[in-house]
Amino acid sequence: MRDANGKPLVMTVAGGSLTVGYQGKSCPGTISASMAVSMTCQGETISGGTAVVSGDGRSLTINWPQGNPDRYVRP
Repeated sequence: MRDANGKPLVMTVAGGSLTVGYQGKSCPGTISASMAVSMTCQGETISGGTAVVSGDGRSLTINWPQGNPDRYVRP
């Protein structure tokens, strides 16, 4: 995934916590064993996401009920 300026967003997952970083900002969140995702970014909390790992394990897609999915790919 890339921001509006074309720079990559970076997702870090450690246990049940996740962080998405972009343009010097950090958006913390959680991911459960059942792959349910929620996160807070710029004061707005987004919940109800479902994460899906690709078959080769190189990408993670989060499907959000509020809009388009987010897709992250390992470099």
